[in-house]
Formats: sequence, structure tokens, C-alpha cells
Amino acid sequence: MNARTVCLVSALALLPLAHAADKKEEGRYLAKPLKGDYYVYGGSIGDSTPPTEKDRKLSVMLTGPLAKDLFDHMGPDAKACGAAPDYRERGRGDLSCTWSKADGYACYFGIDVRTGKSTIGITC
Repeated sequence: MNARTVCLVSALALLPLAHAADKKEEGRYLAKPLKGDYYVYGGSIGDSTPPTEKDRKLSVMLTGPLAKDLFDHMGPDAKACGAAPDYRERGRGDLSCTWSKADGYACYFGIDVRTGKSTIGITC
């Protein structure tokens, strides 16, 4: 076998491996990846209190397509904390979503980790 044939056979043998590496891992069911961030805190959401074993809450911010979809399905705008023509806010229960010209869509909610109950996830 000449060198050219060896290279061709090797390339063909590695092709399925390269293709498999390009495939994205499928999520569970029809799940899609999330964009956003979170933080864990104690006290009220506006405090800078570190969490403790007896006081631990989670604040989650979602951005991207999910935040836009939630915002669009929440109904009319609410009275906003920082009312301005380039800022809108909507809320239902402990879920708050905002849109600003500068930052786009974002939705916030919180969870009291000790009780499992929802709580607000953003300060005004």
C-alpha cells in the first residue's frame, strides 16, 4: 500500500468520529438550553446578607428567547419602577419580566430553598 492509500483509509475511518463530535447532545424530551444567571442569598433580596442553613433563597434571571416568550404571554405592562419609553415591565405573582432597549428581555423569580415556595426574584 502506498502512503496516499493509507492516508485515505485513515481519513475515512476517522470521519464518523469527527461527525459524532459535531452533534449536539440532545436534551431531555423537548427541552432547550437556558440563558441567564442566579445567586443564593439570605435575608431579603435587597440585603447583602450571606445565606445560612436556616435562611437560604435563590434568585434566578432568565434571558434570551425564553424571557421574550414569557414576557409576550404575561399580558399588559405593569407600572414600572423606572418608567421610561425604553423600559417595560410585566409581572404575575412572583414572576417579573422586563424589557429595555439596552438589555433586551429578562425574567426573574425566586425560591425559598428551605420551604420550596416561590418568592420575588428582583428588587425594584
